[in-house]
Amino acid sequence: MSDAFLSSYRLPVPAFDRADRLPPLLRPLWEALRHRQPHVVLRQAPQLLEQPELENADLRAALLSALGAARLQVGQYEGAKRMLRLSLAALPQQWLARRLLVACHERERHFAEAQACLAELAHLSASTAWDEPLPPVDWHLGMAALAWHLRDWESVSWHVSQAFPKGLETMPSALQADLLRLALYRNRPDEAGRIAARLMMQQPDDQAIDVLLETLVQRGWKTEACALYREAYRRYPESERLRRRLVALCLQTGAIEEARRLTRQGALTLE
Repeated sequence: MSDAFLSSYRLPVPAFDRADRLPPLLRPLWEALRHRQPHVVLRQAPQLLEQPELENADLRAALLSALGAARLQVGQYEGAKRMLRLSLAALPQQWLARRLLVACHERERHFAEAQACLAELAHLSASTAWDEPLPPVDWHLGMAALAWHLRDWESVSWHVSQAFPKGLETMPSALQADLLRLALYRNRPDEAGRIAARLMMQQPDDQAIDVLLETLVQRGWKTEACALYREAYRRYPESERLRRRLVALCLQTGAIEEARRLTRQGALTLE
């Protein structure tokens, strides 16, 4: 199967592309962060904190989030989290600081803390013009990815289904492969068979199909595997590899006559 999707998924980082919604005083900070120039922010922001305009809670939260983002960009995670918590204290109903806190926790591999922080964003509306809420699909994928790291398989399944309500055909192939792994972890043979049938259509040759379907055989789901090997052999009728696997599975699942018919097609070679 392809590389895992959820184990490497990270939330999109804030784009800092709403500088036009800020007063001129703070726009250079947003531009610096957008162009990944954190040292500009680290140099300018402390001086701006002394400005009278920054007594406004909205603007103070924006500046503190910018400081947190800059420290995150240079790898100062503890300092970043301190600034972001101060930003949330000034303006609790915001996405930006929480998204940046999630990124800090992810990079530190503190997945439970990241999940708790991201969960706070459920049903939260953007509270200010410069805030950056996540689209629902990204929020659900972020929650699914963190649940994957925490091995909370039921939560993974639910959030993926919410991110892609139209089902497997709308998902990236790597995420479909993760759902097959999930069916294995949750002991769902019917679900695994359905997903494997979809993935089988994406494989380039009979060897790749064999590797995919062997995951079901190794799990002991031989009836489901036999049905899929049967379909695969129809796709590759010249494949000795698939015929050999199908004969073995027919014998193991009681399809004796089918096994006899397959062996009459010619002697089977051993790998």
